[in-house]
Formats: sequence, C-alpha cells, structure tokens
Amino acid sequence: MKVLALGLALALAACSGGSRDATGPDLPDPPAGPPPQQPPPPPPQDPGPAPAPQPGVQGSYVLERINESEPGQLVTIANPDGLVIGLYRFEATTMSMDALQTFALSLSYTDDKAQFSLDDAGEFKQAGPISQEGALPLTFYSDTYGDQFTGVVLQGMVAIKYDFDGDGQLDTSFGFRRVN
Repeated sequence: MKVLALGLALALAACSGGSRDATGPDLPDPPAGPPPQQPPPPPPQDPGPAPAPQPGVQGSYVLERINESEPGQLVTIANPDGLVIGLYRFEATTMSMDALQTFALSLSYTDDKAQFSLDDAGEFKQAGPISQEGALPLTFYSDTYGDQFTGVVLQGMVAIKYDFDGDGQLDTSFGFRRVN
C-alpha cells in the first residue's frame, strides 16, 4: 500500500509540472504589483529643413536670360538638332502670371533689320512636388498656339523652355525675374 501511495504521489507530481496546482500545467507565478509601464515611443526624427515657402507665382516678370545670354545681346536660337532658327536681339520682353493660373507672354525682338513680336497666353499648372530647394515645376498650356511647354519657379525667377519657332520642339530657354 505504501508503494502504491508513493507511486500515485510521484505520478501526480510529474503531471503537475511543479506548480502549486497538482492537476494543472506549469504556469508562471502572477506578477507582484501592477504590470510594468511601456517606455514612450521615441520622438519623430527631424526630416531636416523644410523647403522655402513659395510666396505665390502671381506677378509681373521681365526677361533676364535667353539661353546663356542677356537681353540686348545677339542670341543664336537653334533647334535641339543644331539647325539655326535665327540670330535675334531680345528687348522689352515680359511675362505675367496671375492667381487664377493664367499667363501672358510678350516677346519683343529684332534681327537688327526688322522688329518682331510674339504673344502667347494660356494657363499653367503645377507639374510635380516642390523640390527640397523650393523649386516649383510648372506646365504651361498655350491657348494661342495649342501647345505646351515646361517651366520652374524659384526665388522670384521663372524659367521656361519654349518652342520659339513653332515646330513642336522646345528650343529656347527664357529666364524672367519678378518685378512685382
């Protein structure tokens, strides 16, 4: 009988896994006191300086650059394939952009024999996100010629790539400085 009782006691001890409940599984002791506090999440990482805010693009602009030249200089205008369009001197050229996202462009130029002008107007739309440097890409849609061209606004300047001769190729870069 002693052997049977000892065997039964050993069997119960083996089944219990050493917990205080001889019939249940081995569970960890309950914690003493409240559960530990989780540490607060780390603060968000600083993404660096934000791009400079754009004060708006509306205003009047005057021509400051034609390709790599300044107004008043003779400038060779050529297609991307190198075919020369002409040799021109640009003067009194302006561009205006308003809050309704419309533009008006007035190019005044000469070939030193005759005076010419080219007027264009339409609307413009943002063409992508503002860059880290604060540059705002734009696409201009001409109501006058039914085409489109690209541009960018940065720190009071508007630079456009324009199809000067109307053959469907963007051939001339114009840079305009904001005057008001």
